[in-house]
Amino acid sequence: MEEGICLMIRLSDYFSITRGDAKNLTKKVSSDSHEAVRLLSATADKNGGNKFVIPEEGETVYKNLITINNNGSVGFVFYHPYKFIASSDVTIIQPKDGQLLDTEMALYLKVVIEKQRQSFMYGYKISNDRLKNIQLDIPLLPTGNKIDWEYMRRVISDSHKKMALLPKTSNKLGNSLDLNSKKWKMFNIGGENGILTISSGVRLTKENMNKGNIPFIGATDKNNGITNWVSNKNKSLDNNVLGVNYNGSVVKNFYHPYNAIFSDDVKRIHIKDKSVKASAEMYIFLKCAFLQLEETYQYGFKFNADRMKNQKLLLPMDSKGNPDWNFMESYIKSLPNGDLI
Repeated sequence: MEEGICLMIRLSDYFSITRGDAKNLTKKVSSDSHEAVRLLSATADKNGGNKFVIPEEGETVYKNLITINNNGSVGFVFYHPYKFIASSDVTIIQPKDGQLLDTEMALYLKVVIEKQRQSFMYGYKISNDRLKNIQLDIPLLPTGNKIDWEYMRRVISDSHKKMALLPKTSNKLGNSLDLNSKKWKMFNIGGENGILTISSGVRLTKENMNKGNIPFIGATDKNNGITNWVSNKNKSLDNNVLGVNYNGSVVKNFYHPYNAIFSDDVKRIHIKDKSVKASAEMYIFLKCAFLQLEETYQYGFKFNADRMKNQKLLLPMDSKGNPDWNFMESYIKSLPNGDLI
């Protein structure tokens, strides 16, 4: 396939530009309802905002798009794979060719657009006219003056592959295991094509806990997730499972080879493919992959079941394009004291 050439383009020639229309920001009340969406304002923190609200009539709900701060923390760019509304100090950027963004494309655009941020510092607001005329260095296809989205994806994907989750080590047989020797791929966590199953915990208040010897797993980042010892049993009783916090210490996760029950703030993760004999080492590898998502899901941005289902993990793949579980297991075993994990 012939690759495109990076050229300077005008933002408004290839992207539609829309201001957010959320009103009465200070009066909006936080909500944990499944209908709540993220509220974005012109901040440089928390991926543009960490408050979840119920949209009011007339407020436009967006999803899977990029935003630029026009005011406040001017020029900061964020990608939002989730549903959101935005204040009038935030501009929503959407490809005119109808391309649906994925994480790699969005990250490429974020880097390119934020290069212009220096031009809009020291109170120099980004008006609609200024934004329309921003010049971006974007790859275009050789013919048709269309954006080369696949080139963007490859650039970011190749960068991800070079970021080793763990250092290169040698196993006990003396064979070198190198993460960079594998091809990597973004895999859906949940949904029809997902590689994992996501199961909920069960709410159990302190008043209803009975002392016992069963670990109770809560949304903590300490003690392997164990917050109490109980004799209670419920439908969350599980073992050989990864417990991922969706509340509290969000995205922190622990492997549990033993029987335990789980708080409703913790999701239970299992390898979906029943032909795979899921081992401790596979789950430890997944633990590391999940931890790469911490920056996305911080500041109160809950990692709930819907978001997990739509999230992707970067993992090594086998020759058929499936997760290479055997390699993951062997890699963890190759680490010092890997047999004690």
